[in-house]
Amino acid sequence: MRTLFFNTSFTIAAIVIFYWLTGLYDTSLRDPRFFDGWILFSAMGLQFLFHIRKKLPHLPLGNAAGWMQAHIYIGYFVIGAFALHTGFSLPDSPLDWALWSLFVTVAISGLFGTYLTRTIPVKIGHVSEQIIFERIPPFQFQLAREVEGLAAQSVARVGSRTISDFYMSNLRDFFKRPQNLLAHLRSSQRPLQRMCDKIDSLDRYVDEAGKETLSTMKRLVVRKDKLDFQYAHQGALQIWLFIHIPATYGLIVLTGLHMAIVYAYSSGTP
Repeated sequence: MRTLFFNTSFTIAAIVIFYWLTGLYDTSLRDPRFFDGWILFSAMGLQFLFHIRKKLPHLPLGNAAGWMQAHIYIGYFVIGAFALHTGFSLPDSPLDWALWSLFVTVAISGLFGTYLTRTIPVKIGHVSEQIIFERIPPFQFQLAREVEGLAAQSVARVGSRTISDFYMSNLRDFFKRPQNLLAHLRSSQRPLQRMCDKIDSLDRYVDEAGKETLSTMKRLVVRKDKLDFQYAHQGALQIWLFIHIPATYGLIVLTGLHMAIVYAYSSGTP
């Protein structure tokens, strides 16, 4: 809590100082948009360094958590600086509209990403140990093979197709691919509970061997559901990155073009 208070206070103070310095620059009969534009560009450059740091994790450039905190609070400063730079007004040219739209996309996706990166690891930690996103499909495939084998063995072991038929009608598709992703994002347990209730309802139709098989299937269903929970939440992070990072690169390109045009048609004085 103390760190949060310090970082927030420091960011607000930085925006206030930036606003004060812009006012001083304006009284010197210079166009303040050149001054605050360079400050804004420099802050955006610091933001871009975070993406470079993520691509070089083995270099001694500080810990990832510290870089993430700096990235977040510099982002807050950039949003405030951008609002001051634009005078809280909408663009009046196609290029400015494109630049403004990309910045808003980066800012909103960044704020949403901050929420995701702070809440998703906590949610996953309450359910199970976190698994690397790329390893989730192989684990799901392994569970699918196990439950399929149980269904096939039940015919010979139990002497009935009750469990096998239940597998074909309810469990085969469930284990084939991630399921109930929206429910997992809402942290809803209703789909899992419905599936477990269906399995429990078969107990009356099978003998002791069949009940043992159903119990094992139920455990596999719960494990698969936990994998789906991780897939849904980590997938949300992946989708967010596919929006935030390309928009960031596009913003950098248009910012460079914007600066070139500004200096091409102005000497930097009113």
